[in-house]
Amino acid sequence: MRFLFVVLLMAGIWVSGWIVGSLNPAPAFILNPVQSWLSDNDAPEHAEDLDPDAETIEADEPESAEPEALPASDPDPAPPVVELEGDEALAQYRVWISEARAAHPYPDSEQRMFDVMMCESGGNPGIVNPAGPYTGLFQYVAGTWNGDWNTYRDSDITDARAQIFATALAWSLNMQNQWGCYSRSHN
Repeated sequence: MRFLFVVLLMAGIWVSGWIVGSLNPAPAFILNPVQSWLSDNDAPEHAEDLDPDAETIEADEPESAEPEALPASDPDPAPPVVELEGDEALAQYRVWISEARAAHPYPDSEQRMFDVMMCESGGNPGIVNPAGPYTGLFQYVAGTWNGDWNTYRDSDITDARAQIFATALAWSLNMQNQWGCYSRSHN
């Protein structure tokens, strides 16, 4: 029941933010109690002992359950993540912005997209604004990232290339005003 309440509360906050049409974080007096409550109730007893890469085992699953059928063939492994930093990363982002604009044409310049990215995150794909939480280069919230519009949603939200291509897709759908920095950039 608590989970349902939290989901509904978070959905209400997200919808309110969407309606307002800004990427400004919700007020701390709304988010802090929810984040505190979640961290108090959902944290494992010995979080420091858990391996974050370990698979989760569902304890509530009955032992007599039928095993799931395995796929006929394993999908290709994900391409390795290459860590880029500084000028090398920014140069790569410009290449991806160009490729993304070719794949998803939008009316703005590539420079404008680069400027919005730098305004939103400083070009840091792993940055998280805990007040949102907004994540990555263009500061997506999980609900927006996982939306049906985003064909890149299967990629990690911190994947710089996926965020650049998703943003180009969003801009091709005339969603530019979802970024607060878009209106500040090139006025």
